[in-house]
Amino acid sequence: MMHWFGILLALAAEPKGEVHFLTTEDGAQVALHHRPADGPPVLLVHGISSNYRCWDLEEGRSLASTLQRAGRDVWLLDLRGHGATKGAKSPYWSRRGWSVDDYGRYDLPAAIDFVLKKTEASELDYVGHSMGGLVVTVALAHRPELPLDRMVILATPMDFTDPDLVSTWGLALGRTLGFFSSVLPSPLAARIHGRFRLPLPVDEMLFTDLSSPARERMYDEIVSPLFLGELRQLWATSEHAYFMDEDHEQRYIEELSSVRVPTRVIAGRGDRIAPVDRVYGFYSALHSAPKDFVVAGKATGFSADYGHLDLPLGDHAEAEIYPLVLEWLTMDEEESK
Repeated sequence: MMHWFGILLALAAEPKGEVHFLTTEDGAQVALHHRPADGPPVLLVHGISSNYRCWDLEEGRSLASTLQRAGRDVWLLDLRGHGATKGAKSPYWSRRGWSVDDYGRYDLPAAIDFVLKKTEASELDYVGHSMGGLVVTVALAHRPELPLDRMVILATPMDFTDPDLVSTWGLALGRTLGFFSSVLPSPLAARIHGRFRLPLPVDEMLFTDLSSPARERMYDEIVSPLFLGELRQLWATSEHAYFMDEDHEQRYIEELSSVRVPTRVIAGRGDRIAPVDRVYGFYSALHSAPKDFVVAGKATGFSADYGHLDLPLGDHAEAEIYPLVLEWLTMDEEESK
């Protein structure tokens, strides 16, 4: 059964365009999807149970296309076990221990080194959604000299001091189910929900401004497996109130104080996965100069109170969120003209 499950996932994640498969230092596989242009390189990293298509779903819902049209050389990362990564030598259904630490210590540095070598650039920009912000935090904690020029972080929770029963119980359920399987079949569950709208508050948790047929396509093409290592590490946030390393010894929020990369942090007012106060924890911990915090909601002039997936994919993201990303990444370029 797992054989057919793997085939279905591989077909669903068929890569578009130019793709490079890399082997990390610890022997896993990641994929880099390239949208070439002549400008500076930018690396986009997805969140938990997601893949590179969250940045490139379709025309009008593609930050990758927006950045490419603006002349940026765009690279989209599929972390191990996500999207196009087949992992023949280390199939994802046998890897219970894959964690956010693995993504930050091995996957992201491998991707950055490859992009810089291919482009002959000295540094690149970084855009991360949700777990993508945690991944770069882990990477910077282990490699402070990571060659990043500017960052945009969307919907990344870092401060969990204010308890949230919704996410706490959700993580607890996922962690419990994970003991019965090395990987949770979230893609299959997502496709079923996308087609039949199960009587569960899944849509309400994930978005407020994502209409059909993009909703169904998102459930079909973006959702990737959940790994027990991820869930164990994230579950610890409910015990320690902060995002911790997998051994529960290091509070990564403290590592942000040494980060000097100019960073814009964007939170969605209607985000129930990463509420504004949790995302603000990322911003406040940074000692970057400059840094900027944006709340995407009606009270601050936006068309909607953005939910978790609305920031990269919502009906108004191309008009309201993508320009914020591009503006921040090109700020130095505009000032130098």
